[in-house]
Parts: sequence; structure tokens; C-alpha cells
Amino acid sequence: MERDRVETKRLLEKILCVLKLVNSKEIQEEKDRLLKNETKRRIYELCDGNHTVSDIATELSTTQPNVSYHLSSLLESGLLLFDDLGGKRYYFKSLE
Repeated sequence: MERDRVETKRLLEKILCVLKLVNSKEIQEEKDRLLKNETKRRIYELCDGNHTVSDIATELSTTQPNVSYHLSSLLESGLLLFDDLGGKRYYFKSLE
């Protein structure tokens, strides 16, 4: 039951983000600008719904505060979303 609720929430969030991103030239330009930054691009590539901040920091050999800093702008832009499961936050792309 919990998993169904999470999947429904995730689907609705993705739909809203896709509508927001597809219909906005400014948002697409922001996406392009953000992903020019190598660290943000590498973090974005790792966000498949199976990685936490800690996982991403380990994968990139950097600190959690550094990853959190970059994740905040990716989340704010609508490029990433997250699921809170079992006290952990898992990040995923809104357009995939």
C-alpha cells in the first residue's frame, strides 16, 4: 500500500515537472546552464531513484555538503525530484 502511494505521488510530481519544463523556454535555458557545470551534470546523471546524498558523495569522491549544495539548485529548477523512503531521500530525474 505504501509503495503504491509513493509511486502515485512520484508520477504526479513527474507530470507537473514535465508540463512546467516543456512549456518554458526559460526553464530549458536554465537546465542547459545548470548542466554545463560538471559537478551538477555528474550529480544529475547519478539521480536514478536509487541514490541518496551519501551515495552520490561517495561516488563522486566529494562531501555531502557539496552534493547538497548542487542538488538544491537542481531541485529548485525542477530537473530533479525525490522520494522519502525509510528515512532516506532518493533522487530521480523529473524528465525520465
